[in-house]
Amino acid sequence: MSREWLRAVVARRNEAFNNFQHVDPEAVAVNVSTIHKLNELKPTSAIIVTGYIPIEAIRFSINLKCKTSGNIALHFNPRLDRGYVVRNTKFKGCWDVEETCSPVGSRGYVFRRNSFFHLTIFCTLNEFQIAIDGEHFCAFAYRMPLEEIFGIEFNDDIEEPKVRQTNISMYPDPEICKPTRILELLDDEPLDSNLELPIVVDLPKGFGIGAKLLMKGRLKLLPHSFYINLQKGNMIYPHPAIALHLNPRYHYGNQPSCFVMNCWNNGKWDREERHDGQTWCPGREFLLTIRCEYEGYVIWLNDRIIGEFKHRLMPSVIDTIRITGDLVVYEMLVSYS
Repeated sequence: MSREWLRAVVARRNEAFNNFQHVDPEAVAVNVSTIHKLNELKPTSAIIVTGYIPIEAIRFSINLKCKTSGNIALHFNPRLDRGYVVRNTKFKGCWDVEETCSPVGSRGYVFRRNSFFHLTIFCTLNEFQIAIDGEHFCAFAYRMPLEEIFGIEFNDDIEEPKVRQTNISMYPDPEICKPTRILELLDDEPLDSNLELPIVVDLPKGFGIGAKLLMKGRLKLLPHSFYINLQKGNMIYPHPAIALHLNPRYHYGNQPSCFVMNCWNNGKWDREERHDGQTWCPGREFLLTIRCEYEGYVIWLNDRIIGEFKHRLMPSVIDTIRITGDLVVYEMLVSYS
């Protein structure tokens, strides 16, 4: 191991640190492959993690360990060699069913070699919410009770891990990690960059009567589901009021695919309107149009009306669009008449 090689390693790491925008000065350094004990977790608990991914990294994992031997409540496993992230649990030494996704941002895969990252694991009543560098990434429903968790463990290709435990009242919390991507949709000004999902788009003029949203995109080849919310505010927690929730679901097995429309108000989902079958075709490009009219919303897919949803909340509450799931979005446009 030559001095030149060491100098190059140190120089690369220093450059990565200088480019890191989300340093947490209160986080405490922990050792890899040892368990760092946590205080009791409850809803509103948050675990902040930062770390360095070395240039030769293949994969690493972050585990929330349980008091019962052999149990892991959350296994978060970025696999850089394959370009996706696995989430899972382990029960009595056996892995459960994996959840996977391929998170791609404007600079490629969100976990990059020779870079630092900032991760927030937020505990709600029924699931973990996970943010990367200040932006919501995914949710993972609890399969084991929170009170079973006692520590956090880091394995494989991660260096300089640091941890801080706190409580927060909103998620994502910009006080903890300010997002690097802020999107805004203005009247007749197309938005066609930085649209990697999930996205949150501000609507400075709202979405009142006469407003029309056009969205060009493509459904992924093997979709599970996606949703488009017209909502109030950009938070995930506390749950925002949602005037219109569009949620095509592509279930495999015995359950048929369906198209769901609903709204969220007064702390709960309202009565959903469910239509069997799908008009979105996997792998196909589409043009979605949502128009706010006096009685409700009219939704077109290409040149065909696929749904109407009567107002249950005043459309004046809408100031944000949130989109996540198995879509690729090319362009968005809003207009007012």
